[in-house]
Amino acid sequence: MREYCVGVNLPPSVRLENLDGYLRTIEENGFNACELNLSTYPFMMGGNLIPCVAEYVREIFAGHPLTYTAHGAYGLDLRNPDKWELRKKVLFASIDLCSSLGCTLLNIHNEEDSKKSSVERLFRTVVKDAAEYAKERGVSLVLENIEIENVYRTIDMVESIDHDNLGMNLDLGHLFLSSQYYGYDYLKAVTDSLPRLRHLHIHDNMGEFEAMRLTDFNMYKTLDKKERMVFSSGDMHTAPFWGKAPLQEAIKAIKHSGYQGVWLCEYYSDLFAPFNTQICQSVRNCIEQA
Repeated sequence: MREYCVGVNLPPSVRLENLDGYLRTIEENGFNACELNLSTYPFMMGGNLIPCVAEYVREIFAGHPLTYTAHGAYGLDLRNPDKWELRKKVLFASIDLCSSLGCTLLNIHNEEDSKKSSVERLFRTVVKDAAEYAKERGVSLVLENIEIENVYRTIDMVESIDHDNLGMNLDLGHLFLSSQYYGYDYLKAVTDSLPRLRHLHIHDNMGEFEAMRLTDFNMYKTLDKKERMVFSSGDMHTAPFWGKAPLQEAIKAIKHSGYQGVWLCEYYSDLFAPFNTQICQSVRNCIEQA
C-alpha cells in the first residue's frame, strides 16, 4: 500500500533550541512532513536574511527524514500598499530561505480582495514573478484560501495568473467557515479546486463564523485560541475530526483526484500532545480507506 505523506505544522511555541527534539516527536507521532511558518524564528530582518539562523535550522532539518514546506511570514499581505516594496522584498527573501532550508513549497495567503483594480493587477504581477523566481530555485508557490473570502476568488486568481509553478493550497478549515458564511456548497468547492490543487491544509472547526474577523481584525487577533475553542468561535484550527467540517468526504474527493502532495494537518498540535499519534493515524486511515 502506498504511504501517503501526512504532515503537521510546527507550533510557533517551539523554541529554536528545542527544534531538534520536537522534530523527533513529530516523527514518533507518525508524521512524515512538517510545515514551518517563517515568522517562527528570526530568519530575516527588514527583508534581509540572517545566514546563521538559516544554517542552524538547515542542519537540524537535514537530520530528520521529513518533507519540509513553509508558510509565509505573518503580515505578508501583498495587497496592503503600506511598505509594499518591503513586503515584496520579504516575499522573494522567503523563497531564497525556502531553497536554503530545503523546503519544497512556500504557501502564501490570497488575502482579502482590495476592491481596487490597480492593487489587484499589482498583486497578480508580483505573484507571477515570484512563481517564476521560485521555479528557478526549486520551490513551488501556492495561494491559500482564507475564511473571510469566497474560495472561488482564490481558484480564479490561480487560474488568471496561470503559471506552471503556481498552484492552490486548499485550506479545508477555512473553506468550511467561508462556505457557511457565504452560503455555497463545500464539497462542490473542493471538487472545483482540484485542477489547480498543489497543497492541502487539514484542520477543523464548528462552522461558526466570527464576525469580528471582518469588522475588527486587530481585536480578533487578541482573542485567545483556547477561548475560541471553548466558544466554538471562528477559525479554531482544532484537530481534524474534532469539529464539524465534512473532512472525510473532502479527503475522499481529493484522494480520488490523484493528488500527490502533502496532506498537511494545520492544527494547534502543541495543545493536543497526548493525542497527536492518534490524530495522525486517523487522518492516514481516512486517506487510505477513502
